[in-house]
Amino acid sequence: MAAKRRAKPAARKERKPAKPRRAERAAKAAPVADEEKPAMPLESALAVATGIMLIVALLLLDYEKGAHYGTGMFFKGSYGAQAEGGE
Repeated sequence: MAAKRRAKPAARKERKPAKPRRAERAAKAAPVADEEKPAMPLESALAVATGIMLIVALLLLDYEKGAHYGTGMFFKGSYGAQAEGGE
């Protein structure tokens, strides 16, 4: 027994527009070179630099106190023995 013939489809739907290729998408997604990213404000950079310099100054003064006078917060006693033995 033979199979029945299918009826012809009425009308085809219009195709969707093709998706852009990867190269085209990458070209669109690339950032524009004219736009600059915002940098750290000058006030913030100065505040960070000042803080670092204050900490270094505190450590240097404490080192001098420990090396010459045997006092200080961090270097007390660790350098006093070297200074006394060298004289």
